[in-house]
Amino acid sequence: MWNAPTTRPRATFAHRAVLVLESLEDREVPAIVIQVDYSYDTGFFTNNPDARAVIERAANELGNSISANLAAIAPSGSNTWSARFFNPATGAQTSVSNLTIPANTLRVFVGARTLSGTQAAVGGFGGYSVSGSQAWINTVQTRGWSGFATWGGSISFDTRVQWHFGQTTEGLTSSKLDFYSVAVHELGHVLGIGTANQWYANVSGGAFHGAQARSVYGGPVPLTADGAHWANNVTVNGQPVSLDPTIGFGQRVGWTALDAAALRDLGWGAVSPPPAPPQPPSPPPLARVPLARSQPVAFTGSTNGVVTMYTVANGTLVPTGQQLIPFVGYQGAIRVASGDFNGDGILDYAFTVGAGPQSVVQIMDGRDGSMLVGQTAIFPGFRGGLFVAAADIDRDGRAELVVSADAGAGPHIQTFRVVDGHLQLQSSFFAFDNPHYRGGARVAAGDLNRDGFADVVVTTGGWAEGRVAIYSGADLAGGVATRLYPDFHPFVGLMAGLNAAVGDMDGDGFGELAVVPDRGAPAHVKIWSGATLAGGGLPSRLPLVASFYAFPPTDGGGGRIVLRDLDGNGRAELVVASGNPTNGVARVFDFAQAVAGGGGAPSLLPLGNPNTFDGVYAGSQSGNHSADSAADPARLDDGPTNNHFTATADPVSHQCNCIGCRALTEWIAHDGQPDWFEAIVVA
Repeated sequence: MWNAPTTRPRATFAHRAVLVLESLEDREVPAIVIQVDYSYDTGFFTNNPDARAVIERAANELGNSISANLAAIAPSGSNTWSARFFNPATGAQTSVSNLTIPANTLRVFVGARTLSGTQAAVGGFGGYSVSGSQAWINTVQTRGWSGFATWGGSISFDTRVQWHFGQTTEGLTSSKLDFYSVAVHELGHVLGIGTANQWYANVSGGAFHGAQARSVYGGPVPLTADGAHWANNVTVNGQPVSLDPTIGFGQRVGWTALDAAALRDLGWGAVSPPPAPPQPPSPPPLARVPLARSQPVAFTGSTNGVVTMYTVANGTLVPTGQQLIPFVGYQGAIRVASGDFNGDGILDYAFTVGAGPQSVVQIMDGRDGSMLVGQTAIFPGFRGGLFVAAADIDRDGRAELVVSADAGAGPHIQTFRVVDGHLQLQSSFFAFDNPHYRGGARVAAGDLNRDGFADVVVTTGGWAEGRVAIYSGADLAGGVATRLYPDFHPFVGLMAGLNAAVGDMDGDGFGELAVVPDRGAPAHVKIWSGATLAGGGLPSRLPLVASFYAFPPTDGGGGRIVLRDLDGNGRAELVVASGNPTNGVARVFDFAQAVAGGGGAPSLLPLGNPNTFDGVYAGSQSGNHSADSAADPARLDDGPTNNHFTATADPVSHQCNCIGCRALTEWIAHDGQPDWFEAIVVA
């Protein structure tokens, strides 16, 4: 809790039983991902992207400043548990059964309500009940860590306060309270300062006696009467400390060396305080806010129609335990994209099918698995399959769906808004200025030029020299298709389909562009810097950030790619999945590995079997996760906490019976590639 501007007695938060500590061998420990969960928010955050951006930033900074090896909490069978915490919107004690918490991750539920007195916020770690084997109980209690450990907690902010939600102090007047400062303070309580047993074990005589804190302060650190905060006006080198019980209006207080030392005394890994909040006279335009949590990537390709979710731990892809079944009974190719289509702060999932049935899309609500948009035929009568991408094209804080048709149809690209459970057409155009090209098209989306609008990348699907076209999101938002950069051929002379992805790999706010051939050529990955592309010129003549083979050059299975912040560090990792039906492997590369030529990235079989229906597809790309717009920064959650969701029935098999669609269907069903396709040039 943090009072403003006067001191009041601290309200108690959820009490946890004394933890059972166990020894842990020496090992390198990773940073902690603090996931901000808006499930119990009633509008304070979901209606305020600036508030979300600030708390995400605070969570990211503190998570990156500490380290631990926290075991995952993954209930199964008779091993069950319930997370207990105070509902941030009501203050009532709440229980959620069988949350899955990834390794080295904390989940913090946030919201707002009217608090008593002068309290600006109240927060702390949560409790639990647990049942199962002793090993399972120990995991929930200690997470395999010898210091303070928790699954997470909750924070409530006062709705009556006139908050300053700025990234800097510009506009922070004497009538406003700095939201960033309060968020950092309350996250300190979630991490155990003033709340954990390990904290109070170091409290005596009105002071904190932890060795690390004493070293920084020069002796025992004075505390408030309740022992939960540093005493009023404690400073370090003249700097106010975050865990002071009060803060003045118009004041920004960041994390200090003393606050960081207290966490080390609680058992968190050796850390350094995060950098002081930047204070430029005016921030760079549309400065990107790093994400505070990992985001999953979806793998498809098995013949059972299951979508399997993965994240990254210690540089390696690991399953989250979550599986989705979008089309019961369907055993063909499934392609996935994700984005916050309904603006509730949680990732939703868009699914489509490969060749065979009527080509449909549907969108699953990430909160509960219900249908946001039921099965919708994009090109009635077309059975050649679709590709999808998702990103905030019109800068309204919600993702739009981008759809293209696979081989057999023209490069017809459509973008849709989700409105009242239906797809509302936003833009429709033929890529490459050539509606006669029938090799199919693939799509990706993300903000390449840092203008806040997600741009759309279209690549050829085959039957022509591989080509890339990039369309301005700012213009597509108004229904007009305008090239952002000139079209180019990334692999001169290569007659193969191409796959693309957009994401900010280097943290400069510009989305990088990655391109790789699909099956029929080796998985040669090329990456261009978004900042370099924005400088102008033909992209194929601009210097590359990286160029490497994701799989052996002798493997002609190609690759399918996605850029996504898998480890919560605010930078996108590149996932490459093989298009080889008999070798369904995948690898993940961070920026350093990509620049260094792709070395050091392990391979795995994400579907558990090398044999797949059509190779492996990597999906769940949301173009806003790494090159965020100012209107919608860093706001997506991880989606459903249930392990399994079944969305709907087998894809609809009916088709339009008009004369035109019947003729199109019969023509598409022609076996093989007609000779005259070879003469069509994508110019």
